[in-house]
Amino acid sequence: MRRSSSARHGSTRPSRGSSAKGVANDQGDGGKAREGVRAHRNGGRQGQGREEVVVEDQERAVDDGPSRRHHRPLRLHRDRRGAEPRRRRAHGHRRDRRHRRRDAHDDLHRGLHRLSVRALVLGGTEFIGVHLVRALTRAGHEVAVFNRGRRNERLPDGVKTIVGDRKDHAGVKRILAGVRADALVDVTYAPTTGEDVEAVLDALDGRVGHALFVSTCRVYDHALPIPYDEATPRSLYWGEYAKHKIAGEDAVLRRHRERGWPVTIVRPTHVYGPMNTRNNETFVFDRLLRGRPVLLPGDGRWLRQFGHVEDLADAMVALLGRREAFGEAYNVTGEETVTQAGFVELIADVIKRPVELVPVTAAPGGPAVPFGQNLAYDCHAVHTTAKVRALGVRPAYTLAAGLAQTFDWYVREGLDRRDVDFSADDLFLSRAR
Repeated sequence: MRRSSSARHGSTRPSRGSSAKGVANDQGDGGKAREGVRAHRNGGRQGQGREEVVVEDQERAVDDGPSRRHHRPLRLHRDRRGAEPRRRRAHGHRRDRRHRRRDAHDDLHRGLHRLSVRALVLGGTEFIGVHLVRALTRAGHEVAVFNRGRRNERLPDGVKTIVGDRKDHAGVKRILAGVRADALVDVTYAPTTGEDVEAVLDALDGRVGHALFVSTCRVYDHALPIPYDEATPRSLYWGEYAKHKIAGEDAVLRRHRERGWPVTIVRPTHVYGPMNTRNNETFVFDRLLRGRPVLLPGDGRWLRQFGHVEDLADAMVALLGRREAFGEAYNVTGEETVTQAGFVELIADVIKRPVELVPVTAAPGGPAVPFGQNLAYDCHAVHTTAKVRALGVRPAYTLAAGLAQTFDWYVREGLDRRDVDFSADDLFLSRAR
């Protein structure tokens, strides 16, 4: 049995501060306006070269970014005893003046061990991480990223890079020795384990003002009734992915309870937007643009909730430095809910293409049906964002506007002309007929 739908609406331009509400968000807003770590403006040009810094037996790439001739910012550091954060000046002590008198070659080889940044991002070169780094730099923050150095060309000019593998815990300790940051944001994708998170926290102990861990709403038990708030019991409903994210959450929360670390957990839902490499919205774009049917699991009536990647990045920036966010977890996503079928139909409306939906039931133990990453599973995924909205943080994009902007990126990157293998689709379509 097939269902057809024709496109009804054109694309919608982003409307800052407005979004249609779904069943997940039926509570009022809080009164506080969005605020984050205060930005300081700096002079100088961006993108002034890249230096290779050797630390012991490993080569590290550091992009020093713009020259810093502006006033030195105040930085937030934690007392070694875990007391309340206190303010100290970052560069005004004699040690820095002695460092400046050393010759340039000596300084180069000691660069990482005295690196001081406003925000240190773990990851930063994939989907969410790139948008986070861009949001931080737009807000005027000095940023460094720690990653394996594979796609650093995506980073904005002026972003420092520290190259390393967080799975090498001894290497992490050595590389991050002496690094200080106002904010640490761990946005590394799975399979980052709880031990990996602990290793970074140990390496930076006492030298981070606020640690933000990017988890997922898949830590919740999705067998429970919707909507899910931050107090919903966590479970291993989502298997290994949930297991590692729960362990990461526990690692940062333990630092907060036992040592007074300022920490915050962010739990996104289904994230979409430009640079998304998962089979989500681009999965549907690929099929509709080529006039192909879209396979749906069953009747396609399970509810979904999608959040735009730029809204997620802006929310994280807004939470940094917020004392009321210390020790808390926040769901961060869009304010609309839509069925699996409704998501595909909305995309068809936005890109002005007809759509043919073909219901398919996956056989137990049989081959995987190409449904798209976030359309496949048979449960509702609806979450309330009332808690983060009480801080004045809410999305700027409606779902339609965000999909239109993402489709523009998809076409601009030439993805509408790429080769796509539809052999798995054809296999199940032949059976459906």
